[in-house]
Amino acid sequence: MHPPENYTPGYTQNASDFMAQRSAQTHAAFLLPHLRASLRLLDCGCGPGSVTCDFARILSAGRVTGVDREQSQVERARNRAASQELQNATFQVGSIYELPFPESSFDVVFAHAVFEHLSSPAAALAELHRVLAPGGLIALRSPDWGGFIVAPDTDGLHSAIKRYMEIQTANGGDVHIGRKFPGLLRSAGFQSLTFSATYECYQSPPFIGEYLALRLAASGAQDEAAALREWSRHPDAVFAQAWCEIIGIRNGSLPTGANSA
Repeated sequence: MHPPENYTPGYTQNASDFMAQRSAQTHAAFLLPHLRASLRLLDCGCGPGSVTCDFARILSAGRVTGVDREQSQVERARNRAASQELQNATFQVGSIYELPFPESSFDVVFAHAVFEHLSSPAAALAELHRVLAPGGLIALRSPDWGGFIVAPDTDGLHSAIKRYMEIQTANGGDVHIGRKFPGLLRSAGFQSLTFSATYECYQSPPFIGEYLALRLAASGAQDEAAALREWSRHPDAVFAQAWCEIIGIRNGSLPTGANSA
């Protein structure tokens, strides 16, 4: 049994549309140099499948599998893959704590914007270790809420961000998980290959503002939601979010066809 956890963004149309704007080129760039066409890749927490479908095109001679715990996201991902006529991408419902695959099923496991919501990251990593082939790659990317650049300092802005962090923590997540990736991988039996950090700069403050405001409002934080919306309408609004990325190796060697450069 794992401690209780809730997925803070939820599965509303707004949240799903937000996730669907992501691509492998923008949100998995740190992994792309390590990929080769014939690899088998698992995308945990695939959501609406935008990144997963990009992987399927890149791994044209391989196989890509997306897993998400939410049926509506799996259906949206399947529809996306079908509309793009991707024959090597499949999707199914599953938990990162109990993946429906045999041991050593994949050469690469990828999890984007997942670990910051987990109440038991060590248990999740143990399961990823199980399904990853010896010498396989693990690639994780999560935000670290200690690295925000948000301006200008309008009334209630920092209180709103603090409230969102409190909600995610209460839901079982860890808003500072990114900085903990090296230790988590080492404890789970992986050898770290590279650690990096990047910023995502949102070009539409109203878009990110509304996304966060809806999450706050759904938790009853109406005043904080209003403060975020007010900030997002400021002509000088800036929102940049820090993301931590890590690539590790199971058993310290690379799978056939992968590149360490």
